[in-house]
Amino acid sequence: EINCADAVIIITGCDKTVAGGMLAASWLKDLPVVLLHGGTIRAGCSVTGRKIEIETANEAAGMLAAGKIDQEEHDDILVNSLPSPGGCGVMATSNTMAVLSSTLGIAVFASASTPAMDPDHMSILREKLEEGEQAAETLLTMVAESRTLSDVVDERSFANAATMLHAIGGSTNAVIHLPAIAEGFGITFGQEEIQSKSDTPVLLNLLPNGKYVMVDLYEKAGGLLPFACYMVDQGLIDSTARTVAGGSLGDLLVDVQAPEFEDPENEVIRSVEAPVKPKSSLCIVRKDESSTTQTSIAPKGSVFKLNAGQRSFEGPARVFDHESEAVEAVLSGNVREGDAIVLRYQGVSVGCPELLRLTAALSGMGSDSSIAVVTDGRLSGVSRGTLVVHVEPEAWRGGPIALIEEGDTIRLDGDEESLTVQVGMEEMQTRAERWVRPEIELPRGPMRMASQIVRPLEEGAIWWPRS
Repeated sequence: EINCADAVIIITGCDKTVAGGMLAASWLKDLPVVLLHGGTIRAGCSVTGRKIEIETANEAAGMLAAGKIDQEEHDDILVNSLPSPGGCGVMATSNTMAVLSSTLGIAVFASASTPAMDPDHMSILREKLEEGEQAAETLLTMVAESRTLSDVVDERSFANAATMLHAIGGSTNAVIHLPAIAEGFGITFGQEEIQSKSDTPVLLNLLPNGKYVMVDLYEKAGGLLPFACYMVDQGLIDSTARTVAGGSLGDLLVDVQAPEFEDPENEVIRSVEAPVKPKSSLCIVRKDESSTTQTSIAPKGSVFKLNAGQRSFEGPARVFDHESEAVEAVLSGNVREGDAIVLRYQGVSVGCPELLRLTAALSGMGSDSSIAVVTDGRLSGVSRGTLVVHVEPEAWRGGPIALIEEGDTIRLDGDEESLTVQVGMEEMQTRAERWVRPEIELPRGPMRMASQIVRPLEEGAIWWPRS
């Protein structure tokens, strides 16, 4: 046989490597497998003494356009925002999935929050090296005891992960990745299960929802373990779920002290009495409210990310088929407060590129709370604002989002879980009859094949058929 393995340690880094490692682990569930997260980056510092990180760099163009910074500071931010190795410091996709891998019980638990490097940005943090040794010891124990990931992960694990996703104010990309990983484990889990936990308050005061970065969770609050302990104490997650360490999550936390709360404004971990947000920033919308006066934009599902302090929005549609065109319109002032940007033809059928420049421009200009974005694509985990993503059916397959016209009124409501365009079904049917799918030239190879076989975002954007 070729490329056989008896046991595996999967080391993850930034962005999609964590989701990829978790997905691989689900395929290897009948082996002893341990994940180890490589760690988060430390914040950089600008020449003005400002604390900066990747989100600052992403938003620099918008800040420059709005006159908040000059060209010199803009260039300095780009150079100094990433001072050393490590995953993105904010609660973007990398840190979100790292926390969820620990919550699922498949990783060295503390590694999700431990920085990669010393404060000198040159040396690997001693605790990170110790976690590497712990991963090896855990794997050898699993081999000796004939334990596999199938013995660890079950429905409790994914229920905990769904709750944790909301509590940390995690990335919308997790809504894609978790169902795919669950399918690898043979567990039924999807948007409905994530939606069922959406009343969970946001308790981590980390960017883009709060004001701190991941290294602050480690240095100011003791890391992920105290936070998980508090979640268990509050009855938010199930301590009987298993971990690769050999016992339950409760066993892992037995000697961990839960955080003590004093001043909410200066706490990385917030209490349920003084949360960052009383309800999750992520909202799953799955219903068809089409009628004679309105049409549901996403009858097969969409995901709201409501980070702007508002849970509803209504405004005229500004329609774009390319992110670059939308960014140019924003930076030039041709998109105004109260508008709803509709960015379409961004779904899995056309490669599903990560949309970051648009939301970064809006945030940098300070317009993320006054201009909404609705798209059939996906966003970077650092994106913030009034955002609707993963609209299904996607535009390229003729979904309602393809039929929206400039000036149509868009309404979204996170509390009512509603996403509509104020155009009746009869008019939309007329538009559908004259709609022509645009010619999108995809390169030969994996991209073109993916456009034909990749399943929708709501199903994890995976390429194999349902079993």
